Amino acid sequence: MRNLCGIGDRIAGWVHEAAQACPAEMERQSAFIRARLLVALSIAVLAPPYLALRGAPALWETLVFLLALAPLASVALLSRTGHLMAAHALCAVGCVLVGFTISFGLGGLSGAALIWLALAPMQAIFSRSARLVGLASVGSISALTFIVSGVAAGFIPADVSDALGLNAFYAALGLICAGAAAFGANAAETSGERRRELGDARFASLAGALGDPLLRHDANGLVLYVSPESETHFQLRARDLRGRGLFERIFVQDRPAFLKALSDARNGVATVRAEFRLRIGSMSGDNLTYAEPIFRWVEIRARRLVIEGQGASDADGACVTSILRDISREKQAEQGREEALAAADRANASKDRFLANLSHELRTPLNAIIGFSEVLASETIVPDAVMRRREYAGIIHSSGQHLLSVVNAILDMSKIEAGCFEIESEAIDVAPMIEACCDMIKLKAEQSGLQLERDCATNLPRLIADERACKQILINLLSNAVKFTPAGGLVRVTARLEGRSLAIEVVDTGVGVKQTDLPRLGDAFFQSGAKSASSGEGTGLGLSVVRGLVGLHGGAISIASALGQGTSVKVMLPIDGGAASQKRASATIDVVPNSVQIEPLGPVSKVKKVA
Repeated sequence: MRNLCGIGDRIAGWVHEAAQACPAEMERQSAFIRARLLVALSIAVLAPPYLALRGAPALWETLVFLLALAPLASVALLSRTGHLMAAHALCAVGCVLVGFTISFGLGGLSGAALIWLALAPMQAIFSRSARLVGLASVGSISALTFIVSGVAAGFIPADVSDALGLNAFYAALGLICAGAAAFGANAAETSGERRRELGDARFASLAGALGDPLLRHDANGLVLYVSPESETHFQLRARDLRGRGLFERIFVQDRPAFLKALSDARNGVATVRAEFRLRIGSMSGDNLTYAEPIFRWVEIRARRLVIEGQGASDADGACVTSILRDISREKQAEQGREEALAAADRANASKDRFLANLSHELRTPLNAIIGFSEVLASETIVPDAVMRRREYAGIIHSSGQHLLSVVNAILDMSKIEAGCFEIESEAIDVAPMIEACCDMIKLKAEQSGLQLERDCATNLPRLIADERACKQILINLLSNAVKFTPAGGLVRVTARLEGRSLAIEVVDTGVGVKQTDLPRLGDAFFQSGAKSASSGEGTGLGLSVVRGLVGLHGGAISIASALGQGTSVKVMLPIDGGAASQKRASATIDVVPNSVQIEPLGPVSKVKKVA
């Protein structure tokens, strides 16, 4: 309808070129022009009948008609300058002057004069300028005060006999001007709503194409618009994020980064990126009063909203637009890469320590073998005493045995880790196996002044396992117990059936292990800082081999120790050989930071653990 017969296009052509670049400003000025042209057309239609009935107009009537055409002057001013505020001000001034002139012609405070005086602030209201509204109100009140004073002073007539018809005519003319102004304001507001709805639809279409939530923010960071994708990606409705909703859901430590990103985007021209954690909901725990927040990593890409001809904000006051993207998976992958890198660094450090310890363990016995061999092979320095030569030969033999044990342990560990250690399961009588192992270590225990006890439960079922591996497990544990127990101490091995597992426990009254060293027991070449006087040389490989062999049988290890109170190592082996899924390259070690006390009870002692 507005473009009927091309009138809409003509009116759009009257809009100043500075406003034509901005759709919102152009619509406001077009609505203003249409409303004022309607006023001028109404006056042009009413003027001929008025003159026909009234005859030749008086001077004040002519002045009223001329002042009532002030909207045409405001249209011309707006078209030439583009200053909408000045055009509204001109219309308000015209209304005040019309009301003042009517008060002279009709006498005093006529109804028509009051309508025109009231019309001035209303015209200013449509400008959305508080300053102009204030000035227009001051002008109307000043004119009203002057009229009252003029009537009281007598230079403004108090009444005119035939003023009733004229009063009604000019009141109707004022109401027409008020209706036209209201029509223009309503047209501008309706157009703005349609434009906002269209903008929201465009944003929604763009967000749908992008696949990520699209937001608009005002200068303070408040969210004005949220696309529907927020519910798909974050299970959050648009109302949950509008206003301060988004800010309130951001992890507290990440809020400064979010605010800085919006500030940089508002003050710059480039796209600003930031990452923060967003709370998307709550997960109820076992206790109904407890709720654990769920956070996701979100990336925001924000950019200043620039509308040509309007500056860095739209009609709603939005000045920044942003896109939210869920990067939780990327963060998890990044964390996995960091953990893998840290694990690789730890593996490299462990390899370096392994090589350093290995070179030390091999060099020490080799130096003894080479040195004493050279002594025995030299005719000049070989001792004459037979006992001395036997002593040197014994040192060479013990060094060779030590070297062989290191090499065997390394080979066993390599086989276990490579999965090449073959387990040949068979039915084993537990008590005879323990007797045999104790007999092998008995001489060493007697030489160290230790008491070696064994306590096997009666009627133990046969164990399905590799006998050679089980003997190696027990011998390594007994050797460690004897090595780290001072003279006069006690070493005991017990065997019990616990559920479907055989529990073999080796307990000693030795030096024990420091609490800080307990978590590292079982690492290759690791030796606790606590040593007895009879501990001698050690490699730190014994428990590592035990850990691997127990793992191949699907068993578990638990260690309880305290410095100066002794150590208890319990090995749990499945009595039926265990399922293949339970077997692994290395058994877990359950560390129990308990103190261990051994109380003798006649011929058989009892082990007591004190928490």
